[in-house]
Amino acid sequence: MKVNWYSKILWTSLTALFVVFIQQIAAVFGLSFDSEKAQQLTGIINTVLSILAMLGIVYDTTIKDEKGE
Repeated sequence: MKVNWYSKILWTSLTALFVVFIQQIAAVFGLSFDSEKAQQLTGIINTVLSILAMLGIVYDTTIKDEKGE
């Protein structure tokens, strides 16, 4: 099984997951928004990034070899 590293869907999902990961790491070190509207905006952004990541994971980015394996 080979991964298609040129797939736009693969890179979109990895980027979205990386951004969510950075946000979680920042929260561990106490970097977060205090206002209610900022928290709502962060929630919306996280939801959109999670949906993009999920779509990339569901999509098969592997390349089949000549044998069909």
